[in-house]
Amino acid sequence: MTETLLHIFLISSLINLVWEVLHSQLYTTCLEMPFKKYPSLIVKQSIKDGLWISLFYLITYSLFKNAEILNNRPQLALFIILSLAFSFVDEKISIKLKRWEYSKQMPIIFGVGLTPLLELAVTGVLTFLYIFLAL
Repeated sequence: MTETLLHIFLISSLINLVWEVLHSQLYTTCLEMPFKKYPSLIVKQSIKDGLWISLFYLITYSLFKNAEILNNRPQLALFIILSLAFSFVDEKISIKLKRWEYSKQMPIIFGVGLTPLLELAVTGVLTFLYIFLAL
């Protein structure tokens, strides 16, 4: 189980690094910050996302006693629900505390940005597809 969690963390952090770079253009915070600060912010956020995905996987694993999440639809659904719920609350708090601001190009749904709302769910599922189908 430790090896699986390590793989999930590493792969999801890498996938999130790509996601962060791509959607950072939808934040005025990233567009206006000095370039020297940008890489550390993106890497830090990617690692944080990898940790959250690993934690949500571990929660579902503990509840369902199943390592291969893609073979258990209720487990995968719970992972997606946890990811979306966390992302929604985290984004609401971050916007309220002005940790970052959206550019006008950010699509908004339910008062939060669409790309940060979907990020953990989508990159988590992509991680599971890579780990459990490709390896």
